[in-house]
Amino acid sequence: MASSIFGPPNPATSSIFSNAANASTSQPKMAQTSNLFGNPTSSQPQQQSSLFPPLGSQTKPQESTNPFASLGSSQAQQTTAPSSLSQQTSSLFAPQQTTNTSQPFASSLFTSQGPQQSQSGQPQQQDGEQPQAPSKDSQPVYFHSLLEKGRKRTHGADGGPGFRDLPSLQLGLGDIARRARELGGVASHTQGVKEADTRAHYLLAASGVNPGTTRRDLNSFNTQTFTSSHVQQPADWDPDTHKYVEQLQQQSTLKMITEGVNRAQRNFDAFLEENVDINWDLQRKKIYEHFGLMSKSSNGTDDLASHPSQGEKGSFGRSSRRSRGAVLGRPGQGIANRSIFGASGMQKSVIGTPGVGSGNATLFADVAEKSGAGSAAPEERFVREKQGKYAIKVQLLNRARLQELPYPVIQEFASVEAEPGGGSPSQLMDAYKALNEIVDEKANPKGPEPTKERRFADDYLDETASSAKAMGNRKRILNGARRCLEKHFYDHLETMVNSNPREANLGGIPTTINKVRAYIRIRAARKDLGPDGVELQILDNDHCWALIFFLLRSGLVKEAAEYVTSNATSFRALDRNFITYITSFATNPERRLPRSMQERVNAEYQQRSRIAPENSLDPYRMACYKIIGRCELSKRIIEGMSQGVEDWIWLQFNLAREVNRVEEVAADVFGLEEIQDSIREIGDRHFSKGAEGMGGYGTYFFLQILGGMFEQAVAYLYSYSYVAAVHFAIALDYYGFLRVSDFSLSDTELLTYSTKQLPQISFGRMLGYYTRDFRSGNVEAAVDYLALICLNANLPGALGKSQSDLCHEALRELVLETREFAQLLGDINANGTRIKGFIEQRLMLISLADQEAFLKTVTIQAASVADDNGRTTDAVLLYHLAEDYDNVIIIINRALSEAIAVDIGQEQMRLQPLKPRTNPQQDQPQQQQQEQQQPAGSSFSLLAVEDPAVLAKNMISLYNTNALYYQKIRPATRDACGVLLRMSEAKARVTAGQWAEALDIIDTLGLLPLHARSSIPLIRSHAQAFNTLPSTISRNIGPLLLWTITCIGQQRDVLQSGGFEGETRREMGEELLTGAKDLMVFAGLVKYRLGEKVWEGLVRCGGDVGVY
Repeated sequence: MASSIFGPPNPATSSIFSNAANASTSQPKMAQTSNLFGNPTSSQPQQQSSLFPPLGSQTKPQESTNPFASLGSSQAQQTTAPSSLSQQTSSLFAPQQTTNTSQPFASSLFTSQGPQQSQSGQPQQQDGEQPQAPSKDSQPVYFHSLLEKGRKRTHGADGGPGFRDLPSLQLGLGDIARRARELGGVASHTQGVKEADTRAHYLLAASGVNPGTTRRDLNSFNTQTFTSSHVQQPADWDPDTHKYVEQLQQQSTLKMITEGVNRAQRNFDAFLEENVDINWDLQRKKIYEHFGLMSKSSNGTDDLASHPSQGEKGSFGRSSRRSRGAVLGRPGQGIANRSIFGASGMQKSVIGTPGVGSGNATLFADVAEKSGAGSAAPEERFVREKQGKYAIKVQLLNRARLQELPYPVIQEFASVEAEPGGGSPSQLMDAYKALNEIVDEKANPKGPEPTKERRFADDYLDETASSAKAMGNRKRILNGARRCLEKHFYDHLETMVNSNPREANLGGIPTTINKVRAYIRIRAARKDLGPDGVELQILDNDHCWALIFFLLRSGLVKEAAEYVTSNATSFRALDRNFITYITSFATNPERRLPRSMQERVNAEYQQRSRIAPENSLDPYRMACYKIIGRCELSKRIIEGMSQGVEDWIWLQFNLAREVNRVEEVAADVFGLEEIQDSIREIGDRHFSKGAEGMGGYGTYFFLQILGGMFEQAVAYLYSYSYVAAVHFAIALDYYGFLRVSDFSLSDTELLTYSTKQLPQISFGRMLGYYTRDFRSGNVEAAVDYLALICLNANLPGALGKSQSDLCHEALRELVLETREFAQLLGDINANGTRIKGFIEQRLMLISLADQEAFLKTVTIQAASVADDNGRTTDAVLLYHLAEDYDNVIIIINRALSEAIAVDIGQEQMRLQPLKPRTNPQQDQPQQQQQEQQQPAGSSFSLLAVEDPAVLAKNMISLYNTNALYYQKIRPATRDACGVLLRMSEAKARVTAGQWAEALDIIDTLGLLPLHARSSIPLIRSHAQAFNTLPSTISRNIGPLLLWTITCIGQQRDVLQSGGFEGETRREMGEELLTGAKDLMVFAGLVKYRLGEKVWEGLVRCGGDVGVY
């Protein structure tokens, strides 16, 4: 039932100006109503509420029925009101009555609400009250609660103030749909104007505001505003041309600024796309690892190499357009496109960030796990000294390679390692000796049959185990290791004999047999020759079997056979067949007995070991049989003798033979692979992480070198002494005894395995990381080390190409990081001739066929990056070395233009000078005479230039004297440079106060209408030509105008301050004034191109001169 605003009240509502009537006594707490200005009337105790409650009163929000009692909490009350069976609300203009029913009462704004509206109201329950018990005819409490919640949401969706404060979980599908329509503006059109809030209407009415009239006025205002904003009214015509020109200028200026900003934004985006390639995921993981938030052993450094699919999608920090260059998942494909104008296509630096210390060991993930297991690191002073000595040896190595001469790299590196200091274990020297025996390196490289570079690469890298090359390589390793151990024992024997001359009792001629006899006497005197209770056979005062064994142990097989042959009669009495055995063993180059003879030796060995009484056999006799006949290979030890680690190792290598495993008996198969398995088992058992003693890692490293496990040995040594590991790897790779990995597939681990489970070393990255310690101070040494990466450029297939590309990438990073362009890429003499840099001197070593390929690979890329970074002198030198002379002048013009644009009186722009050459000596004889003409450490004067004008004059004078240079420069570029040089000279004259000379120079430029004599067409032609000027010149027209008008004013003052006045002076002054006026007209025509600051200066100067 609806009613008028001032009509009779609805019986179901209460009036705000009358007392509330209590219609029921069964609900004493739910019958509380209030008058706006009076006291509530009820038979039960009521709480007073007013429109403006007294200050300090504490009234709970739930107990107040006044709609404005708490404006800030009304929405919260409506949102958090608990669901109840029946609640009462008060109306503004109708009396409220309570009935004994379960339906809640609704509040009306100005009229009484119908039944549907009363159900959609938001009831509130007073604090502490209990909900009304339902009547017998009412529905259950639970369903009433659900119904109230649904009505509450419906009211909120229709405009209730508490709807937006409801949690999102309380919204149903219908609520979400209504909320979406409301946000999209659809609800306002489909549902019409939402119902206004009663309290807002009352507040406006109490303040004297008519809501209806005000609403109509606001609607009318909004409609007029909407219409006026879309209908463009025709502007009144203004005859003021000055205002019209000013509007055109503003529009042109704004358009020019907008175009400039957009162009700068496009250029910046393009620059980022081409030059910035950061893997943010990798950088974040590095930060996590640094602060210990992620384990370094985790696979947290995988990049595009391991996930090639990531290169095709655009992610934060990596543009999707960058993936078009290289396919890192395939070695050798797309590698040539990885370095484009300084932007490396690699996801990780080849040479690493510069640093000093043993941090190189932690740059590889697999080595970082073992870095804490080694002994204490040596002092930095010894490490730096050893690195310097190694650098000298590497430099000599590359010089020999340039001359195509062999170089004893193993012996030279061993001499550095043998020097005292540094705390390196003695086993490193033994490892160098073992490698020398395997390679058979000649001490004199110029002697007959020297060991050449990469001599054993084909044999070692053959992946077919049964091929002749692979078998020959394994034989070479076995024989070299055995010879090393035998020579090491003989050196130990001689040392003991020389240290104990009385016990040795050498006497006579010191032959090898006599030295061995002396060694046996020392062992016998120390009761160390044999076990207690065992009688050793003696022949002519010699322990014959011990003598033969130690001769075999020292590698003196022929001497042992000669000793047995010389005592043949006595030996036939002892063992009639042994003479035949040892003679055949000594004469066979592979130290193998015929099949029938070997079976006889095995039979005799087995028979004696089984039937001989205890302590009756000479253990040295059984050892000789075991060595000669390779008896009982399943038990590779000698019983009854005291043996050290080297004795046991020597026995393994002495028993091993490389044969065709298909044709050989299975029991006689024992070769290098079985020895490697034994060494690997020893390492896992006795040399695990944290189990090494002081220098203990050297023993296991020595074993790995003896067993031909070169890659594993380098990786193992790297975690303890990266300096020694790097140079050992260089020696191995020089002769071809190192298998390298593709850098695109193994950038986080030093040691990896191929698809055939063959070990391989990341040789290139290891050398690049090693140069971190010294490349900032010794770039030549860094170039020598990085050039060694191309030792593997002759590998077949894409792997060789990838190694050469890795070397070029490392050299490029070295150039850009150190900025030693004069030393690395070359320099220029005063006469313009070129001095080759360190890299160009080693073109033969880095697999660059000619100079053109070198320039395109390194120099142009470095020049582009230097230009982008604002290093003018560097870019000029590099582009000159790259023979791009036009770019040289373009860069000079840009620098000269920026210097001219600096205001007079301010600090002038200075260029950063290039780093001079500190070592100008060259190896080429044809350049020695040129270098002797200059003092040490000097080069072309470009290195000491800080003034752009001096730099421009030097380069222009150089190019003008050589037609080859001059023809490669565009005429427009040359002309622009000449104009800028004269402008710079004019600025210098203005600064010095030489006004007349400055005006003459400016007049020769022809850029300003100084002699137009008020000819508007001539002035207009100069203004039109202004748009065709190069940007380097046009940007300085404004300062040139200021200088010119300033010079005119100063020159007129000079003329007027003369001692006498004449017609000539007056005419000259008038001519200067006319020229100044022409310049102001010219400036007005190009005003929008000059800038506000220049225009203000022109107006001020023109006023001072008297133009207006």
